Amino acid sequence: MNLDENPGVIEPYLKEHQLSFTVVPAFNYVWQTLKVTGIPANWIVDSGGVIRLKGVGYDSTEKWEAGMRDAIEKVKPDTSAPSSGASK
Repeated sequence: MNLDENPGVIEPYLKEHQLSFTVVPAFNYVWQTLKVTGIPANWIVDSGGVIRLKGVGYDSTEKWEAGMRDAIEKVKPDTSAPSSGASK
């Protein structure tokens, strides 16, 4: 998502840096709907689209990455449980 107030700057930036991914202009959505209080903002969203964890900020040390990995692990579904379908 891009938070620029002027979405007209997105396409030239992508072309200049030869980027080909989709960018969603989201200034109003992020500030009004998600109620973001600062950037960078980080969300962990489950497979059903439910926000499980959110945070604001970034630590340039390895603590941020480790913290995000830990947070993802906490919200991952338990795949070690036996499936409900019985095999015949």
